[in-house]
Amino acid sequence: MKVSKKWIEQYAAIPVDVEEYKRKMVMHGTGVESIEDMAAQVTGVVVGRILSVAKHEASDHLVICRVDVGDETLQIVTGAPNVAAGQLVPVAKDGACLPGGKRIKAGILRGAASQGMLCSGPELGVPAELYTSVGDEGILIFQEDYPLGADVRPILGIDDAVVDFDILANRPDCQCVWGVARETAVALGTAFHKPDIQVATVPGAVEDFVHITVQDDDLCPRYVGRVVKNVRIGPSPLWLRAALHAAGMRAINNIVDITNYVMLETGHPMHAFNLAKVRGGCVVVRRARPGESIRTLDGKLRETTPDMLMIADGQGPTGIAGVMGGEESEITGDTGDLLFECAAFDRTSIRLTSRALGMRTEASGRFEKGVCPATAREAVDRACQFVNLLGAGDVVAGVYDHYPNPAPTRRIACSVARISRRAGVDIPGGEMVRILAALHFEAALAGDDLAVTVPAFRQDVEGEADICEEVLRIYGYEHLRATALRGETTPGGRSPRIRAADQAKALLWVLGWHEIMNFSFVSPQLIDRLGLGQDDPRRRQLRLLNPLGEDTSVMRATLAPSMLQTLALNQSRNNPAARLFELAPVFDAAGREPGALPVERWRLCLGAYGPDCDFFGLRDLLLHLLGRFGIRARVTAEGEPYHHPGRAASLLAGEDAVATLGEAHPDTRAAFGLPHRALLAELDMDALLARAKPMGAVKPLPRFPAVTRDMALVMDEDVPVGDVLALVARAGRPLLEKADVFDVFRGAQVLVGKKSVAFSLAFRAADRTLSDTEVAPLFGAIVAACAEQFGAVLRA
Repeated sequence: MKVSKKWIEQYAAIPVDVEEYKRKMVMHGTGVESIEDMAAQVTGVVVGRILSVAKHEASDHLVICRVDVGDETLQIVTGAPNVAAGQLVPVAKDGACLPGGKRIKAGILRGAASQGMLCSGPELGVPAELYTSVGDEGILIFQEDYPLGADVRPILGIDDAVVDFDILANRPDCQCVWGVARETAVALGTAFHKPDIQVATVPGAVEDFVHITVQDDDLCPRYVGRVVKNVRIGPSPLWLRAALHAAGMRAINNIVDITNYVMLETGHPMHAFNLAKVRGGCVVVRRARPGESIRTLDGKLRETTPDMLMIADGQGPTGIAGVMGGEESEITGDTGDLLFECAAFDRTSIRLTSRALGMRTEASGRFEKGVCPATAREAVDRACQFVNLLGAGDVVAGVYDHYPNPAPTRRIACSVARISRRAGVDIPGGEMVRILAALHFEAALAGDDLAVTVPAFRQDVEGEADICEEVLRIYGYEHLRATALRGETTPGGRSPRIRAADQAKALLWVLGWHEIMNFSFVSPQLIDRLGLGQDDPRRRQLRLLNPLGEDTSVMRATLAPSMLQTLALNQSRNNPAARLFELAPVFDAAGREPGALPVERWRLCLGAYGPDCDFFGLRDLLLHLLGRFGIRARVTAEGEPYHHPGRAASLLAGEDAVATLGEAHPDTRAAFGLPHRALLAELDMDALLARAKPMGAVKPLPRFPAVTRDMALVMDEDVPVGDVLALVARAGRPLLEKADVFDVFRGAQVLVGKKSVAFSLAFRAADRTLSDTEVAPLFGAIVAACAEQFGAVLRA
């Protein structure tokens, strides 16, 4: 929450510099994100009067001005199109500083001396909404008369600092200027001065102008309304616009600005109804009816549901309670009579409504944290006081105040000894009373008994623990003594999933792969680029209820699109090669039970391109990775729709696929803008973890040599070599230790439609050296098995 420091000082003195103020507030429990000292950013800029304007002889757009700054007359060259003799303007003298660290120096422009600069509003950090200016090209022109040489900072409201407070959700009372001013007074030992609210009125009753009915006391525990007649719409004064600007709000007109100012000052969101647009002369606070809709002030048509609270008139909704008003009753330049509304709405209802409609406003944010019903009348009276101050209309004396169930005064019985034990430091009872009084609590001490009455605005204080927290934070955390930790601690550890992820990452890092991270939120159109079938479960993506935009509206069901986008980005930047991997969850909407949390499944995705990358290298990498976890996988020629049909494979552990890999399909490459070939693989980390085998007993090195044989088999071209290799391993048991393919030959020596596959076989026994007579039958069994199942014959 951003607040002008000068605004806070209206109610609590700040006799320290901004850094000490920040430290004090933080140490007393009020977070401060930053303080922007606007006064320190602008120095050496004064009021000057342009005495004359002459054309620059060496330029067609520059002019030479003589400017009186009080103690001297300066010659300044400028290109501003709106300068004229007699104007009062801000003048940056030689050595002046402007926002952004810009320093002004005297110099020569096209042969003419220039002893400073005439400033525009943006150059001084003053937007056009605060003071008339002509964008970035025209100088700012003062509309009032000021002494020559006067510092421009107090004139333009930039002799201030903007404090950005970090207010926690449990302190809604600090979501306003009065709240942080109360905390400021306690932290700095000064006094909080609340303004005296007096409203000048004219005779009349609210019922003379509008009839108000509250139909739902549960969702609207308090509703206060006051009428202002003979409204005079106009611009707000500079001090009000400056306060709103410091808080990040745009000035609109005096009435709307009053409601925003009071919201920031008191913490009570307000709304002003143009009574001429209230149909039927009535305002009804009720739940939405089935099928109702409303066009809100942002111009959007909103569909409502019966659990939402509406502000309606005789014909339908005119506002969404606690969120945003409707176009039907907005304040316009011809508004004659208006109704100020200040209410307390149920925080849960506002939160659910705001989320369902995808709307987040200043008002809804405050109602969600909690608005104090007891102080609503005070806020609407404050708004009427500003109407008096600005001459914006005549306040009618009558007040509508619906408050059927006032919140009871909270009283808490405490023990000084218990508070000290809980705090871990001895705090005298008298000091507790002093601290609580400074925080606007009523406290009475009788021996060890401390009776505390909680102020209405402190809705977060419910018991003795809360009183202890209040006392300790003001007493000072520096009084806490360091003590040794008592009790037993449980050492932490890494889960099996994290250990498996670490192991996989370590292997890939060593092999020269780089880890990437992409957002889990993606565009729903990305999945279409993969060419998946309409019945593919990955097409059922998990949609977010309140996405940042359409391009981040669903959760990823596969990592492949994000990897292909990353590869395409690298290829477009002319990076010659890339080896990338991402280990992240995907979200299974198809497997989600009704009302349950989304199902997360962990995947490892690899993507690569470049001269040293090929399909077989990626296949061997995945087989090696699975082997690290004790998983023996077999290769089948089955890939994904987005893989090249002749360069794709699946790795199976048993009958289940644990990984797919292949070269990107040409259509997929075109869809993702990949100009060059690329490889892609996705591994199911959950399946890997379920099948991983821990390393067993370590076997000693073989004591006896292996007997090796080479074998070349001629077989049909369409016979999968992987299936043959698996059969060789089975047929050679128990003495076949290793079988590898080392060559595939096609040529004149082999018939057309055939291929010759060469295998290297290693036989070994643990207790003896094998003889040829032992190896020969096994070799023959292997050849026979291959001939029987695949029609393969030994190559002559």
